[in-house]
Amino acid sequence: MRTLRRPVRKLTGKYCRLRSAAPFWGVILLGAILRFWGLGDKPLHHDESLHAYYSWQLLLNLEHWSWCISPPPSDPSYACYTYNPLLHGPFQFHFIALVYRISQLVGAPDNGISTTTVRIPAALLGTLIVALPYFLRDYLGKWGALLASFLLAVSPSIVYFSRFAREDIYFACFTLVWIVGVARYVRDRKMRWLVIAAAGFALAYATKEAIFLEMLIFGAFLGALIVWELGLKLPLRARLSNGSSPGALLPQTFAPLFVVVYFAIAGIAGKLLLNWIDALAKVIVTPGGAPTAQADQFVNNLKQNTVATIPWLGIALGVFVLILLFREMSGKLPSQERRGLAKFVDPQKQPLLDAIVTMPWTHWFFALLCGWAIFLVLFTVLFTNPAGGIGDGIWQGIYYWVQQQQVARGNQPWYYYLMVIPLYEQIGVVFGLIGILRCIAQPTRFRLFLVYWLVGNLFLYSWAAEKMPWLTIHMTMPLMLLAAIGLEPVVVTCVNFVRQFLSSKAVDAPVAEASVNGNVPPVVSQPPSRRRVGLFSGSAALLGLVAALLLLLPTLHNTYELSYIHPADGPHEMLVYVQTTTDVNIVMNKINQLDQKFYGGQHQIPIAITADATWPFAWYVRDYPNICFDYPTGCPTWPKNLPVIIGAGDAIYSMETQYTAVGGGRTNSLGGSPYVFHQYHMRTWWDEGYKQPICETDPSVSCAGQPLYGYVGPLLWLSYGNNPPPGAKFNFGLAAQRIWNWWWNRTAFGDTNGSFDMVLLIRNDLSKAVAP
Repeated sequence: MRTLRRPVRKLTGKYCRLRSAAPFWGVILLGAILRFWGLGDKPLHHDESLHAYYSWQLLLNLEHWSWCISPPPSDPSYACYTYNPLLHGPFQFHFIALVYRISQLVGAPDNGISTTTVRIPAALLGTLIVALPYFLRDYLGKWGALLASFLLAVSPSIVYFSRFAREDIYFACFTLVWIVGVARYVRDRKMRWLVIAAAGFALAYATKEAIFLEMLIFGAFLGALIVWELGLKLPLRARLSNGSSPGALLPQTFAPLFVVVYFAIAGIAGKLLLNWIDALAKVIVTPGGAPTAQADQFVNNLKQNTVATIPWLGIALGVFVLILLFREMSGKLPSQERRGLAKFVDPQKQPLLDAIVTMPWTHWFFALLCGWAIFLVLFTVLFTNPAGGIGDGIWQGIYYWVQQQQVARGNQPWYYYLMVIPLYEQIGVVFGLIGILRCIAQPTRFRLFLVYWLVGNLFLYSWAAEKMPWLTIHMTMPLMLLAAIGLEPVVVTCVNFVRQFLSSKAVDAPVAEASVNGNVPPVVSQPPSRRRVGLFSGSAALLGLVAALLLLLPTLHNTYELSYIHPADGPHEMLVYVQTTTDVNIVMNKINQLDQKFYGGQHQIPIAITADATWPFAWYVRDYPNICFDYPTGCPTWPKNLPVIIGAGDAIYSMETQYTAVGGGRTNSLGGSPYVFHQYHMRTWWDEGYKQPICETDPSVSCAGQPLYGYVGPLLWLSYGNNPPPGAKFNFGLAAQRIWNWWWNRTAFGDTNGSFDMVLLIRNDLSKAVAP
């Protein structure tokens, strides 16, 4: 009998790796395009302008690096950038300054400093997030990792904040690097992964004070794993059952009982800790919002003692390492036999404990060295502020974070993230829930960690006083990994079902031809087949895939609308929070025209800016040296008839009366020429009628006589907006219809008039040089 054999290509290891990585490169390219396309089109948000400005200042400082250590006699008050937790960690300022410098070297427009270059770091690290699941293939599976990369690549919130110069996308990236490093080290035991984990942790620490929340979550899970592995060595069923049938219901070891007790104790301890933080925040903060003098003194003493102690710790560590090196150089190498605690650890059942007790000293030493080096370089600002940087880096961040628990910036309700995430992340929410169920039904340590990470982040970020749209990505990222776990069996089954169908067709064709010709049917040699997919399983998987595609459509539409159509349109996007409007560009265009017309385009036009308009304009007028901030008190000696004045906030109404002609062309109250008054929206925001009525959140406020227009709660707001009819109840049909209209038409749920306005005053004799 003649046997037909399929040609077999001899695949090298390198070719196999390239072929398996090719789909990931495609997804990474997609993620990069979504993040870099039109990156500089949106005006800088208030926070972005702070980060852009101080990064520019750091770049200028580094041109006179020695002046930061010892100011010159000609300028003894020369100030340099130092870590300030108000602006979060130092990493982003160093990274943005580096991008500025590289952009200058390659001849980028605007001398390398623009709305595009300030966002390049966010786009780069947002793209890196897309790539990182590739290194989790052993945990997620090949298809699961690819799906995770794709979902992270197209997620509306992650795409938007990857195009946003805030620290949250950096922090999310470094958190995932930390997780990848630890997960791979426990599996592979290679030093590079532990060093990568340490670098990820140190960079996350140098990026955002939310690291303390992540340390609490990850530390609690690590403790649970250790307790579980300790319990695995203690049999329970054999000890108590003695073959009786009730004993068969008991777990085989003490591990489950240990974990239950651990979480009971951890839950009580966590509750006490959170209550203590709340109480501490009330004690150390005055009614005016400033820290007390006693608290400041206590923290300053901590900083001084820490700075004095660290050198001695470094010396002790150095002596210890020298002893280890001397022993190895003397031929006293570590024994290959399991000794000490390692003798009591089962490498198969207790991999985490085994990784800890058998870790070579070089692994933890170089990991510690890497993390400490990153800390020193960033917090000391390239060693220009060693003592202050070390003390502030260790204590000031957590001190500031505790203070902010009393501020409650944003004043959002506890259910804030439960509203905003489902509005944008349809495929992530549905398949994320399916992924959670799969993780519970088919648990692995990593799957349970992802569930714990999502639930822990959702709880702690909802508990924390500050709730903001950019914080959603810290819940969205684990949600997308869980969604990939939920979607993986659907995709794998569909792929196998289609391959099985095509394979059967390929086999049937030569058989049919041979039958027609009267020949003996040949035997086709095939590689080992995958598990056969039944018709029901294949059909169910195809149905699940169709559902996933249907859920993907609104998700992709949300990404498109949020990042490319309404990126600066707060009233129509819940994730766009108090965003600078494009009117800022109109103001700057008018100023540039005036400077071109009357000052030869040399950026010499005098500009006055009131306090409420400082940000983002401090960044936008960075090339104009003749600037008066905090006008008029900031420069009392300046003339009163300046060419241009920018104001904002409540002062704009008094400014209209004070600085413009009021009927009949009269001069203003200062005796100078009247100004032409232009009013614009400086920032706009999403309607917040979903918040609970004040009378329900504050017992001291009576509901009697409360106006209907305002905060009405989430259910009425979804049904009717922020002005429901009297006696109205939640209406599911209306809510679904309004959500549908928002998804596809961006029809706002409530009021669209919320704005913080600004004015541009142009002296009347100059105003004709610019368009109205």
